[in-house]
Amino acid sequence: MSFDPVQVMRRETARFAEALQNVDGNTPVPTCPGWDADELLWHLTEVHLFWSAVIASGATTDEQIEDIEKAKPLRPTGRAEALDLLRRATDELGTALSSGDDRDSAWSWFPADQTIGFTRRMQTHEATIHRVDAELTAGLPVSDIPIEVAVAGIDHVINVMWNWIPGDVEQHPLGVIELRPRGGGSRLVELYRWSGRLWGRDFVDQVAGRRAHDGAEPRAVISGEAADLDRLVWSRPAISSREGDLALLAAFDELITFGIQ
Repeated sequence: MSFDPVQVMRRETARFAEALQNVDGNTPVPTCPGWDADELLWHLTEVHLFWSAVIASGATTDEQIEDIEKAKPLRPTGRAEALDLLRRATDELGTALSSGDDRDSAWSWFPADQTIGFTRRMQTHEATIHRVDAELTAGLPVSDIPIEVAVAGIDHVINVMWNWIPGDVEQHPLGVIELRPRGGGSRLVELYRWSGRLWGRDFVDQVAGRRAHDGAEPRAVISGEAADLDRLVWSRPAISSREGDLALLAAFDELITFGIQ
């Protein structure tokens, strides 16, 4: 990795807080339907509190995670108090994430990777994308995402955020699409429809994506600046160019519309 994920998390969280500090708490978040500015602020604070406790405690079981959830502090009612809690939570998260090796065991919601390294990577992109949300909520220009962070963000979506579908559900492959972030190489993604039951919910003809095997022939291409494609795959506004199979591109849009908050 060509960047320090903890440093990125701290920097992006500081930008997030700066963007929201003077925004009315009831201001809607355009990229997170149903959320307002206060909820966005509390969400990232909760995230930092939770993961700092997971890493600092050495939690590895669901029972330990339940105890961490029960010990969560109350949500602040004032903006100054909320921002102060975010700063403290971010410091605690930074300290926790710097305390061990990427390969050290730590609980995560992603069964394939139960390590501190997973949380380091996840929190890099969590803070970055929510900073984008905060700037859009405040009506500010969206700050750039460094190319190395953006490319890593694209990979994280393909490898993790789109890769949670159980292997035993009904699946119907649709075709391969190529993502071409400028300066970051290409990524091949296989789109497919799936139906099944997960988390007590029925999914029918839901579009999903996974990394395609090397040599797969893409039927559509989406290209653009790395930061734009990073925002795109995280379901945020972005500029890109497209060519190829229109039905496959429409399926990709379904995947994006499904959203990542």
